[in-house]
Amino acid sequence: MDAAQVQNLVGRRYRVQRLLGRGGMSTVWLADDTTSGKLVAIKLLNQELSDNVEFRQRFQNEASAARSVSSPNVVQIVTYQEGMAGSHGACYIVMEYIRGESLSQVLQRRKTLPEHLVLDVLEQTAHGLSAIHAANLIHRDIKPGNLLVTPEGTVKITDFGIAKAAEAVPLTRTGMVVGTAQYVSPEQAQGKAVTPATDVYSMGCVAYEMVGGRRPFQGDSTVAVAVAHISEAPPALPPTVNPHVRELIGIMLRKDPQRRYADGRELAQAVLRVRAGHRPPQPRGVPPTVHRQSNAANPATSELGAMTRPRPIPAPTSRAPQTPQRPAPAPAPRSSSSAPKKKSGCGCGCGSFILLILLALLAGAIAVLYAIMSTGSIPNIPALNELLPSQSQEQTTDGGTDTGTGAGEGQQWAPDNNQGWGTGSGYGSSPDYGVPSITENHTEDSQPSETQGSSSSTSGNSGAETGNSSATENGGGNAGGNESGNTSGGNNAQ
Repeated sequence: MDAAQVQNLVGRRYRVQRLLGRGGMSTVWLADDTTSGKLVAIKLLNQELSDNVEFRQRFQNEASAARSVSSPNVVQIVTYQEGMAGSHGACYIVMEYIRGESLSQVLQRRKTLPEHLVLDVLEQTAHGLSAIHAANLIHRDIKPGNLLVTPEGTVKITDFGIAKAAEAVPLTRTGMVVGTAQYVSPEQAQGKAVTPATDVYSMGCVAYEMVGGRRPFQGDSTVAVAVAHISEAPPALPPTVNPHVRELIGIMLRKDPQRRYADGRELAQAVLRVRAGHRPPQPRGVPPTVHRQSNAANPATSELGAMTRPRPIPAPTSRAPQTPQRPAPAPAPRSSSSAPKKKSGCGCGCGSFILLILLALLAGAIAVLYAIMSTGSIPNIPALNELLPSQSQEQTTDGGTDTGTGAGEGQQWAPDNNQGWGTGSGYGSSPDYGVPSITENHTEDSQPSETQGSSSSTSGNSGAETGNSSATENGGGNAGGNESGNTSGGNNAQ
């Protein structure tokens, strides 16, 4: 049918301008409404549908009910008419003209949409479906081709009512299911009763396509696609999809309509929650266990749980734990790690030393008695203080450079200001980890102690360092052997 034939069909009120589009069920023409002065779209149904009496009756009922739907997200129907075109009857509907393009055209050009635009389309479509469902209507054919997008970004639903009327016509004759089967609900594919949740499922297919760049179910034939809607799970969306958006689409695509959002109003509330950064709520009537199962099956949640698993605690060692704020390759300071050895050296070393002295005295006494008994004269016995370092030797011994007799090694570094950072020696076999012992008044001419085997226990203090140092060890038989750093009392060894 050309423009002249359409003009004869619609009469004088509408002035036909040009063809807007052609589909499997109808052709759409642009016309001027001479009464209102607005542009309108005239959808002329194909002759095959117009000749079917049952179809015409159903479509008239649906179109009449749709005129009561008022929503900024639904294309407004102006009127439904039946006319004559040649020898055949023809029916058409007049609706408001929408500048813009269909969502299917947008997806053909862009493949996918950003998530914030996907949620925008979902929310506006849900508001339109809410108005349709409130009028006790079901669209039955939600798909990208029936969602119009204006230059201002408004989404409008069109073509509701036609799908229900087309049920009176065998599918093999209309051929309209080709393409529409990609968005059909499981209950539609099984020939069961439809509910508003049917439109929610179809919108879930649209949302899946907007996010994933492909339809959730594909096949070589309409039957194969319909079977997939009934029994198969859709492929997983890309991992980059927001978990809340993923969960929202998953709820919309549930096979059981009782577990989906009941209608457009409930869907709109769920979309608003997701846009606010929250998880989508579960549909009314769904047990809470379904919510927990959905959370457990979330790949992102499982991965996060694996990342936060506690790591095994290492077995405690003999060394004190290092301070976290001062990471260093060396173990803990010697003062904490070698304290037990110092205590052991003072107790065992001092006792052994005293025992040796007592044995030496006893041996000397025996020798004296033997000499007296043998010769009858008393030999000369040196004074006991001659066996110990002289006072002058003690004054020249620097505790910061005294190497002692143990396995540790001592080094010194003295700057020009006569304040040294003596590296000190270890205790026994403890290695030197490079942690300096702080000393003051260190002189370059300090000499190591000449006393062999007992210099680290001068004046009864085993392992104690002596000298004019402010970081010395308390002598006088102190078993703890702790260093008293930053003291101003000079040499504390007694």
